[in-house]
Amino acid sequence: MHRAGHAALQVLLLAVPAVGLADGEPAPGAGEALPAALTAHPHEQQLTDLTPLNFFTEGWADPWAHRHRYTPDMALLRVTTNFLERELRFDYVYTNVAENKTLDNTQNASALLAYGLDRRLMVEVITNYQWNVNQNGSTTNGAGGGFLARLQLVDTPGQSYSFQLKVAPPNKGIGQTTTVLGYYLAGWQDMHELLPFLGRMGLYFSLDYDNSQGPAKAGATRNVLNYDVSLAETWTPSDMLVVGNLTTFLEFYASTPLDGTANGKTSFWITPGIRFWFLPKNSFTFGVDFEVSNYPTAPEIYRVNYILNF
Repeated sequence: MHRAGHAALQVLLLAVPAVGLADGEPAPGAGEALPAALTAHPHEQQLTDLTPLNFFTEGWADPWAHRHRYTPDMALLRVTTNFLERELRFDYVYTNVAENKTLDNTQNASALLAYGLDRRLMVEVITNYQWNVNQNGSTTNGAGGGFLARLQLVDTPGQSYSFQLKVAPPNKGIGQTTTVLGYYLAGWQDMHELLPFLGRMGLYFSLDYDNSQGPAKAGATRNVLNYDVSLAETWTPSDMLVVGNLTTFLEFYASTPLDGTANGKTSFWITPGIRFWFLPKNSFTFGVDFEVSNYPTAPEIYRVNYILNF
């Protein structure tokens, strides 16, 4: 399975589309008269395009900057984020467990601090606490966390791609025994740039490979492939009070174990959600995961998060 993992990783790196390689692409909606509230900040127009062709020469000496576009590029709920951030984020996830004789639900609260060091590299520290509530009312709980590094592969007016490495030690309080190593590729495309009649629509996608290292029970899954395609439409300008950049989105997520007793039993999820900025640099996101696979593990998962950008 390690060979399969390495092969999948090579496919990820080769998947960056050729259209992201050309420097100097026109900004989304070039030539159109856009409302002032929707145009990018003037100083950000000077940002150079980052691509794989100039990976070793551009961005490393530049101060961190998030490119503001006509169509916002933002963090959603399940798809891996495609850009470098400076933020403090809090998440709460409630999982209604299905068809389990002992476990009724799980609740997870997490916090992370992400810090872009320049335009190519970001580091992030994660901490979380999980409660597993059993059918008899008893609870097991414990703390976990992780660390990741994200590299910006492409940053142009209409596209963004990143590659991410993550390490998550086991949460021993809830019985975990393995450390998860994650390799993730994420991307974003401004659909307005291709089809202006779609408005401020962004297409998001990610392909994630998780590998578990350490002792585990017989038949446990050690290698998992996760993939996501999401669409998000932004309806209001960023400076609107309470509901700035009001965005509705729909995520399509799937997870396929590559070994163990669950090998090949893909789970499919649909996640509708909403995000809005109630104050500048302060946003809320809400969403519900609905499982639509043949092997249900949780009928619904409720998600809420708060993000403070700085």
